[in-house]
Amino acid sequence: MIKKISKGLRIIKHNGIMDGSKIILNKLLLRYNKLNLFEMYEYVCFGSNKSSFMPDNFENITVIWFLPDFGIGSGGHLNIFRMIYNLSKFGVKSDIAICGKSQWVNVDIAKKMIDKHFFKLNSEVAIIENKDDMDKLKGYHIAMATSWQTAYYVNYFSKCYKKAYFIQDFEPFFYPVGSDYVFAENTYKFGFYGITAGHWLSDKLSKEYNMRCENFSFSYDKELYTNIKREKDNKKVFFYARPPTSRRAFELGLLALKKLCDLNPDIEVVFAGWDISDYDIPFKHSSLGILELKELPKVYAQCDVALILSLTNLSLLPLELLASGCPVVCNEGSNNSWIDKDKKLFIYAKIDVDSIVEKLNGVLHGEISLDFDYIKEFLNKTSWEKESKVVYKILENILKVK
Repeated sequence: MIKKISKGLRIIKHNGIMDGSKIILNKLLLRYNKLNLFEMYEYVCFGSNKSSFMPDNFENITVIWFLPDFGIGSGGHLNIFRMIYNLSKFGVKSDIAICGKSQWVNVDIAKKMIDKHFFKLNSEVAIIENKDDMDKLKGYHIAMATSWQTAYYVNYFSKCYKKAYFIQDFEPFFYPVGSDYVFAENTYKFGFYGITAGHWLSDKLSKEYNMRCENFSFSYDKELYTNIKREKDNKKVFFYARPPTSRRAFELGLLALKKLCDLNPDIEVVFAGWDISDYDIPFKHSSLGILELKELPKVYAQCDVALILSLTNLSLLPLELLASGCPVVCNEGSNNSWIDKDKKLFIYAKIDVDSIVEKLNGVLHGEISLDFDYIKEFLNKTSWEKESKVVYKILENILKVK
C-alpha cells in the first residue's frame, strides 16, 4: 500500500494535481474492471484492408506511427520517438496513433508526456480505441506498425500508400508458446516491409517468414553518455534488473551474482531497471529502481563491470555502458554479437551461472579486460543521426516497391 501511495504521489508531482489525478483514476479503472478477453483482443479480429491512398507527391514523406500505450522510461518507445525526431531533420512528417485505451486519458496529456519525458515532436497525436477512430485518420505515405499488437491496426488501416513494420525484437519470444505467441508471430506474415533493429532480426524474419527487411544499427546518446571520472569507492557490479521482462533473465543473473558475491564479499551490486524491493537479496547491494536518463551515466561510470543479459535482441545498454567506461559481460549468441563482428566490444559468457561468474570475476581481478581504444574508435563511428539517415533511405525504398 505504501508503495502504491508513493507511486501516486510521484505521478502528481510530475504531472500536476489535475492531470495527475486523471492519470491515477484512469489507471484504477483499467486495473479493476472485469477482464474481458473479447475486448482485450478485439484488434486481432479487425481484418485486413489493402492500401488505397495515393499521395499527391512523394517528396515530403508522411508517416503515421501506430504505437502501444507508453510508460515513462520505456526503452522501446524512446527509440521510436528518437527516430521520429531525427527523421524530421530529413523532412519526414510523423504523426502518432496510440492503440487501445491509454493511461494518459487524452491526447493533450499524452503529448505533454512525450514532450517532457522523451522528445519534443512536431507530431499530431491520436488515441485509437476502435475501427471508427482509425477511419477518422487522414492519409499517409506510410503506416508504420511498431509492435505485434499495433500490426493488427495497420493491417486494417487503408489510408496509406505502403505498410511497414518497425521491429525492435522478435516479440513471440516474449511469451510462452500459446495464444500471444501465435498472435505475435502471425504479424510477420502480413506482408509489411520490415525495418529492423540490427541484422539478427532481418536475417531471422527474411529466412523464417520470407519477410522483406532492411535494418539499421545501434548507437548511443553522445551528449549524455561520456566517460565520467570514477569516484574512489569499493568495487561495483551493475546489473540491469527487470524481473517482469523474462528475456532479461533476472533469475539467472541473480543466482550468478549471489555466487560472485560469495567469492567477493566486499563488492557491491548495483541494481537498476525495476523496483526489486520485494526480493530477498542476501548480499551487499543498492537498488536504484527506474532511473531518469540523466541519472544513468554517473551510475554506469562508478561500476567496474556490468552484467547485461538478453535472450532476444541486443539491448541498447551495452553501448551506453561502454561509452561510460564500464566493460560489459553479456550472454553469447548471434542475437547479442551481431553488432560486434570482431568480438572485441563485449565479454561473452555462456548462458549458465558458472560461466557468468567466471567472466565477471575475471574482470574484477584484472584477468579479463577490453581494448577501450578499439571501443572508442568503434563508438566514434556510430551516431543516431547516421542510423536515422539509414532509416530515411529505407522509407524511400519502401515507397518505390511495386
